[in-house]
Amino acid sequence: MDSISRRHVLRLFGGAAGAGAVGVSAVAAPGLLAPSLAAGARPEPLRTNIKSILAAGTPLVGMSSPRGVWDQRVREVGPGLTARRIFADLGSGPSSQIRLVEQAHEAGILPVISYKVGGDVAGAVSGKYNAVAEKAAARLASYGKPTAVTFWHEPYGDMSGAQYAAATKQLLPIFKRGKLRVGPLLNGWLLDNQRGVLASYCPDELFGIWDWMGIDTYESGTMENPGSRKPGARIPALRAFLKSRGHGKMPIGVGEYNGYSARTIAAAGEQLLSTRDVWFGCLWNSTGGRGRVLTGNRLAAFKQTLADPRSAAPK
Repeated sequence: MDSISRRHVLRLFGGAAGAGAVGVSAVAAPGLLAPSLAAGARPEPLRTNIKSILAAGTPLVGMSSPRGVWDQRVREVGPGLTARRIFADLGSGPSSQIRLVEQAHEAGILPVISYKVGGDVAGAVSGKYNAVAEKAAARLASYGKPTAVTFWHEPYGDMSGAQYAAATKQLLPIFKRGKLRVGPLLNGWLLDNQRGVLASYCPDELFGIWDWMGIDTYESGTMENPGSRKPGARIPALRAFLKSRGHGKMPIGVGEYNGYSARTIAAAGEQLLSTRDVWFGCLWNSTGGRGRVLTGNRLAAFKQTLADPRSAAPK
């Protein structure tokens, strides 16, 4: 299932990240963003503004990985990452994972922050965490940098659609300020054959809050016996779903994706790059649940996505 990230609290890179970097901007960690620059040239800032990205048709391609191997994973995938998943918890206070957000901004990459509330669904519904969210939102907005914010990624199985809507209405409007943009990251596999269930997590009233809509999406089956449901196919399926709801131009985000083969990884990358109005897409680069760490041909396939001229990475 799409919930493997729930057990991980991630950090962004620290210090020098890796091999192969040339001419790295002063705001980009070595090996993370590696634009080719003449000596002494002033680098162009990475365009993380949602309107700028969508207008250019160049989505941000990012990654998630457990903190203990993050630097290693960055070295392995090489340059081109332009978004980073960060998992935070309002139950731990307004500064939860705030340094990771700061590091993302310093590196010129988009933080995609998922807030939970210590498992306290009822508390979120009642407004228990609103004051904490207010402080967190003020801190995030003070940086003046584009930031994607979501509440409780993959909520199906943890709460009902009604609970999710009620908690969303409490918390996400608080984050709608400055350059912060809010949206959901729903269980992508519901697009396969449970769209009615998916719809229960996105009633019409929530579209008035959301700036973008997203999913987490994984391949069905196992590494040894892959299923017929592929992660990439759900990206245009989400676009079609949004169109059916009257929001065909709403930006799309993919919080997590992975696949069991190079073909699946490449196909998901192609859908990120070719589906209209995709803002960001982050590959889950770890083993657990339906996710598998990238190696060999699967790693090479993701590198090709990062290097594609349709991505937002500086070339």
